[in-house]
Amino acid sequence: MTRNRTQFVSTRRRQMATAGAGAWGRNQNLTPFSSGQKLGPVANAVLIALLVALLGLLYLTQLTKTGSFSYEISQIDAQKSQLSAEQDNLKVENARLQSLSRIKNSDVAAAMTTPASTESAE
Repeated sequence: MTRNRTQFVSTRRRQMATAGAGAWGRNQNLTPFSSGQKLGPVANAVLIALLVALLGLLYLTQLTKTGSFSYEISQIDAQKSQLSAEQDNLKVENARLQSLSRIKNSDVAAAMTTPASTESAE
């Protein structure tokens, strides 16, 4: 019983590796990729400038968002302090209206009569 094994043979020249025997290992591409278009130094500088400008715009956008949020927070804090002062004034007014001298002098208290008998049942 003889087994025949066929192997894929690349037409590419084998490159000698600096660390090993120079053979391709498993899961390696057999065809190298090389781009047909190369960018010059001016195009690289323009791309870098565009990327820096884009990052600057993103940073400024985030900065203005936080500024607008802090403006809204300061408005809400001012409204909160105004409502707290109004609540304190209403508490004082409530206490004034519930005072005993005010209740004794009211029309409702004047119309009341004292009970005839205040005995309790046992």
